[in-house]
Amino acid sequence: MAASSELPSWVRAWLAVASLLVALDCVYILSMVYGAGGLVPSVLLELWGWYGESDTQYAASGAGLAASNGWIATQSKFNVLELAAQLAVLFVLPRGSPAALLTTMVTSICTLYKTLLYMAVIAHTPDPAHMVPLLACLGMQPLPQNAASVASALAKDGCAAQFFKFQFNFWWIVCPAAVACVCWRRIANALSKVSKAAKQA
Repeated sequence: MAASSELPSWVRAWLAVASLLVALDCVYILSMVYGAGGLVPSVLLELWGWYGESDTQYAASGAGLAASNGWIATQSKFNVLELAAQLAVLFVLPRGSPAALLTTMVTSICTLYKTLLYMAVIAHTPDPAHMVPLLACLGMQPLPQNAASVASALAKDGCAAQFFKFQFNFWWIVCPAAVACVCWRRIANALSKVSKAAKQA
Protein backbone atom coordinates (compact mmCIF):
# COMPACT_ATOMS: atom_id res chain seq x y z
CA MET A 1 0.00 0.00 0.00
CA ALA A 2 1.07 3.59 -0.54
CA ALA A 3 2.53 5.80 2.15
CA SER A 4 -0.86 7.52 2.50
CA SER A 5 -2.12 4.25 3.96
CA GLU A 6 -0.02 4.80 7.08
CA LEU A 7 -2.03 5.43 10.23
CA PRO A 8 -2.25 9.10 11.30
CA SER A 9 -0.18 10.03 14.35
CA TRP A 10 -3.33 10.65 16.43
CA VAL A 11 -4.47 7.08 15.78
CA ARG A 12 -1.17 5.68 16.99
CA ALA A 13 -1.36 7.98 20.02
CA TRP A 14 -4.84 6.69 20.80
CA LEU A 15 -3.68 3.08 20.46
CA ALA A 16 -0.81 3.77 22.86
CA VAL A 17 -3.08 5.39 25.48
CA ALA A 18 -5.76 2.74 25.00
CA SER A 19 -3.20 -0.05 25.38
CA LEU A 20 -1.98 1.37 28.69
CA LEU A 21 -5.51 1.78 30.08
CA VAL A 22 -6.65 -1.63 28.83
CA ALA A 23 -3.61 -3.27 30.42
CA LEU A 24 -4.33 -1.61 33.77
CA ASP A 25 -8.02 -2.53 33.47
CA CYS A 26 -7.14 -6.17 32.84
CA VAL A 27 -4.86 -6.27 35.85
CA TYR A 28 -7.52 -4.73 38.10
CA ILE A 29 -10.50 -6.83 36.99
CA LEU A 30 -8.76 -10.17 36.48
CA SER A 31 -7.01 -9.84 39.84
CA MET A 32 -10.45 -9.51 41.42
CA VAL A 33 -11.85 -12.41 39.39
CA TYR A 34 -9.02 -14.73 40.40
CA GLY A 35 -8.56 -13.46 43.96
CA ALA A 36 -5.14 -11.95 43.36
CA GLY A 37 -5.91 -8.41 44.50
CA GLY A 38 -3.02 -8.53 46.96
CA LEU A 39 -0.59 -8.60 44.02
CA VAL A 40 -1.93 -5.37 42.50
CA PRO A 41 -0.26 -2.05 43.39
CA SER A 42 -2.39 -0.13 45.87
CA VAL A 43 -2.40 3.00 43.69
CA LEU A 44 -4.15 1.06 40.91
CA LEU A 45 -6.70 -0.37 43.33
CA GLU A 46 -7.40 3.11 44.67
CA LEU A 47 -7.69 4.70 41.22
CA TRP A 48 -10.01 2.06 39.76
CA GLY A 49 -11.92 1.93 43.07
CA TRP A 50 -12.40 5.70 42.79
CA TYR A 51 -13.86 5.23 39.34
CA GLY A 52 -15.98 2.38 40.70
CA GLU A 53 -17.83 4.89 42.88
CA SER A 54 -19.42 6.19 39.67
CA ASP A 55 -19.79 2.82 37.95
CA THR A 56 -20.46 0.06 40.45
CA GLN A 57 -19.45 -2.63 37.96
CA TYR A 58 -15.92 -1.56 38.95
CA ALA A 59 -16.62 -1.22 42.67
CA ALA A 60 -13.61 -2.11 44.79
CA SER A 61 -15.81 -4.47 46.81
CA GLY A 62 -16.22 -6.67 43.74
CA ALA A 63 -20.01 -6.59 44.05
CA GLY A 64 -20.31 -5.08 40.58
CA LEU A 65 -18.83 -8.16 38.98
CA ALA A 66 -21.90 -10.15 40.00
CA ALA A 67 -24.28 -7.33 39.07
CA SER A 68 -22.91 -7.28 35.51
CA ASN A 69 -23.88 -10.95 35.01
CA GLY A 70 -20.30 -11.85 34.22
CA TRP A 71 -19.85 -9.30 31.48
CA ILE A 72 -17.07 -7.32 33.19
CA ALA A 73 -14.95 -10.44 33.65
CA THR A 74 -15.67 -11.58 30.09
CA GLN A 75 -14.85 -8.14 28.74
CA SER A 76 -11.48 -8.17 30.49
CA LYS A 77 -10.60 -11.52 28.98
CA PHE A 78 -11.40 -10.16 25.52
CA ASN A 79 -9.32 -7.12 26.45
CA VAL A 80 -6.23 -9.34 26.59
CA LEU A 81 -6.69 -10.13 22.89
CA GLU A 82 -7.44 -6.48 22.14
CA LEU A 83 -4.27 -5.43 23.93
CA ALA A 84 -2.15 -7.95 22.02
CA ALA A 85 -3.53 -6.71 18.68
CA GLN A 86 -2.91 -3.06 19.55
CA LEU A 87 0.65 -3.76 20.66
CA ALA A 88 1.24 -5.65 17.42
CA VAL A 89 0.15 -2.58 15.46
CA LEU A 90 2.40 -0.32 17.51
CA PHE A 91 5.53 -2.46 17.66
CA VAL A 92 5.39 -5.43 15.29
CA LEU A 93 3.48 -4.79 12.07
CA PRO A 94 5.08 -2.50 9.46
CA ARG A 95 3.60 0.99 9.38
CA GLY A 96 1.18 1.51 6.51
CA SER A 97 0.98 -2.22 5.82
CA PRO A 98 -2.32 -3.92 4.98
CA ALA A 99 -1.94 -6.01 8.15
CA ALA A 100 -1.57 -2.89 10.32
CA LEU A 101 -4.62 -1.21 8.81
CA LEU A 102 -6.80 -4.32 8.97
CA THR A 103 -5.73 -5.16 12.53
CA THR A 104 -6.41 -1.61 13.68
CA MET A 105 -9.83 -1.54 12.01
CA VAL A 106 -10.91 -4.93 13.39
CA THR A 107 -9.65 -4.09 16.87
CA SER A 108 -11.42 -0.72 16.84
CA ILE A 109 -14.72 -2.25 15.71
CA CYS A 110 -14.45 -4.88 18.45
CA THR A 111 -13.71 -2.18 21.03
CA LEU A 112 -16.69 -0.13 19.85
CA TYR A 113 -19.03 -3.13 19.91
CA LYS A 114 -17.75 -4.18 23.34
CA THR A 115 -18.34 -0.70 24.76
CA LEU A 116 -21.87 -0.59 23.36
CA LEU A 117 -22.56 -3.95 25.01
CA TYR A 118 -21.15 -2.51 28.24
CA MET A 119 -23.64 0.36 28.02
CA ALA A 120 -26.42 -2.12 27.25
CA VAL A 121 -25.61 -4.06 30.42
CA ILE A 122 -26.05 -0.84 32.39
CA ALA A 123 -29.30 0.04 30.61
CA HIS A 124 -30.82 -3.40 31.20
CA THR A 125 -29.79 -3.88 34.82
CA PRO A 126 -32.73 -3.87 37.23
CA ASP A 127 -31.53 -0.54 38.67
CA PRO A 128 -29.36 1.50 36.25
CA ALA A 129 -29.31 4.55 38.56
CA HIS A 130 -27.81 2.42 41.32
CA MET A 131 -25.13 1.09 39.01
CA VAL A 132 -24.34 4.56 37.60
CA PRO A 133 -25.38 7.35 40.03
CA LEU A 134 -24.95 9.92 37.24
CA LEU A 135 -28.27 8.68 35.85
CA ALA A 136 -29.98 9.98 38.99
CA CYS A 137 -28.68 13.43 38.05
CA LEU A 138 -30.53 13.03 34.76
CA GLY A 139 -33.82 12.29 36.49
CA MET A 140 -33.77 8.50 36.65
CA GLN A 141 -34.94 7.21 40.02
CA PRO A 142 -33.21 4.29 41.75
CA LEU A 143 -35.19 1.47 43.29
CA PRO A 144 -36.38 2.34 46.84
CA GLN A 145 -33.97 -0.12 48.45
CA ASN A 146 -31.04 1.52 46.68
CA ALA A 147 -32.07 5.17 47.11
CA ALA A 148 -29.91 5.69 50.20
CA SER A 149 -26.85 4.23 48.48
CA VAL A 150 -27.29 6.48 45.45
CA ALA A 151 -27.86 9.53 47.65
CA SER A 152 -24.67 8.71 49.55
CA ALA A 153 -22.69 8.42 46.32
CA LEU A 154 -24.00 11.77 45.10
CA ALA A 155 -23.27 13.39 48.47
CA LYS A 156 -19.65 12.27 48.21
CA ASP A 157 -19.25 13.16 44.52
CA GLY A 158 -21.82 15.53 43.03
CA CYS A 159 -23.21 15.38 39.52
CA ALA A 160 -20.24 17.23 38.03
CA ALA A 161 -17.76 14.75 39.51
CA GLN A 162 -19.95 11.81 38.53
CA PHE A 163 -20.04 13.10 34.95
CA PHE A 164 -16.28 13.66 34.90
CA LYS A 165 -15.60 10.07 35.91
CA PHE A 166 -18.18 8.36 33.73
CA GLN A 167 -17.57 10.46 30.60
CA PHE A 168 -14.38 8.51 29.92
CA ASN A 169 -16.60 5.67 28.73
CA PHE A 170 -17.79 7.76 25.79
CA TRP A 171 -14.23 8.14 24.49
CA TRP A 172 -14.28 4.36 24.03
CA ILE A 173 -17.14 4.89 21.58
CA VAL A 174 -16.01 8.04 19.78
CA CYS A 175 -12.33 7.17 19.28
CA PRO A 176 -12.72 3.56 18.07
CA ALA A 177 -15.49 4.68 15.68
CA ALA A 178 -13.25 7.43 14.29
CA VAL A 179 -10.27 5.07 13.96
CA ALA A 180 -12.38 2.44 12.19
CA CYS A 181 -13.58 5.09 9.71
CA VAL A 182 -10.02 6.23 9.00
CA CYS A 183 -8.87 2.66 8.38
CA TRP A 184 -11.92 1.91 6.23
CA ARG A 185 -11.24 4.91 3.99
CA ARG A 186 -7.57 4.05 3.58
CA ILE A 187 -8.30 0.42 2.78
CA ALA A 188 -11.07 1.39 0.35
CA ASN A 189 -8.80 3.91 -1.40
CA ALA A 190 -5.99 1.38 -1.68
CA LEU A 191 -8.31 -1.26 -3.14
CA SER A 192 -9.73 1.29 -5.56
CA LYS A 193 -6.23 2.13 -6.82
CA VAL A 194 -5.42 -1.56 -7.23
CA SER A 195 -8.65 -2.10 -9.13
CA LYS A 196 -7.98 0.84 -11.48
CA ALA A 197 -4.43 -0.32 -12.09
CA ALA A 198 -5.65 -3.82 -12.90
CA LYS A 199 -8.17 -2.46 -15.41
CA GLN A 200 -5.52 -0.34 -17.11
CA ALA A 201 -3.05 -3.21 -17.34
